[in-house]
Amino acid sequence: LKCHFEFPSSSRAYERQAHCYFCLSAMVGRSDLTTPLAHEEERHRSARAPLGLSAAALLPLVFASGLLMGSVVSVAVVMGISAQRPEAPLTALAATALAAVQPYPPVSPPTEVPAEYMAAKPLDNACLIKNLVIPDGPQTFDACDFVVRSTDEVWNLRGDVDAAIEKYFHEDYLNAGSWGKRAIGKKALREGVLAEMRAFPDIQIHITDCVCKGNDNDGYKCAMPDVLDGTNLGPSAYGPATGRYARWTGMVESLIQKNAATGQWQYIAEWGVHDEWALIQQLGLDFNRVPHPATNDEPLHDCSPLVQIGADPVIDKFDLNRLNEHEDAKSKVLSGH
Repeated sequence: LKCHFEFPSSSRAYERQAHCYFCLSAMVGRSDLTTPLAHEEERHRSARAPLGLSAAALLPLVFASGLLMGSVVSVAVVMGISAQRPEAPLTALAATALAAVQPYPPVSPPTEVPAEYMAAKPLDNACLIKNLVIPDGPQTFDACDFVVRSTDEVWNLRGDVDAAIEKYFHEDYLNAGSWGKRAIGKKALREGVLAEMRAFPDIQIHITDCVCKGNDNDGYKCAMPDVLDGTNLGPSAYGPATGRYARWTGMVESLIQKNAATGQWQYIAEWGVHDEWALIQQLGLDFNRVPHPATNDEPLHDCSPLVQIGADPVIDKFDLNRLNEHEDAKSKVLSGH
């Protein structure tokens, strides 16, 4: 017996798999396994087209036949196993199948500090403090105003997106994200922005706070927590469109400086991480099929700020391959190739 524990976006596939859940319900004597189907039925109700009998009328028949099939198959399997291997009851198979759709059981917190924790290597971050000092300098630029307005112009106002990207981001812009991912250059940034907009056409970035430190000469580094929401109507970096609404949170740290050639303040680099696990869960995608690195390659920054601001501000650029590719692309554009 093979049951698929997923909720396909196709209502027809959903109906075809109804019998699997009822088959499992009959095997383990559990009726609550059909609850997810009831939720999916509500979501698909408006999408079904009439075919002689309406899908709404057909679904109870599918459920009933699934339950009947499950009962018959269960009896047959029980009789077969009982006759051949009485020492291997069906309950082991049923328990394994049931575990595939049940959440992990909750674990109570410990009553005292674990001995294993106390035995592990300690870490003292105090060495970072002296490197967080911001150099003296004029502070006439409102960096938080820049962060809020630029974010709205790119993402929220539905205006000239290309013009906003060109205005607010440096040519050598560096973007660091979840799993240690990197993107370098304005072209890579634009591709990522447009792909996200295709995946979530109604996307909105709700800025919940902003804190900036720096000066007009050396630039500012800013922290911006946000809440994103939107409906997945197009393909995304995580998988095909699911039609589901999602809301996820995150934090972005930015380095902002004035472009010496144009006088325009721009993002030089950003380090942003968001709750992609929550997003993937809400979209109903199989995490095992979502493209992602096997490990998180984000380097440790012990004793050194992620963004070092001073006479010569720098940000870690450990991904030399991407940096070299970006420089090569710039050279080809300048040479006309």
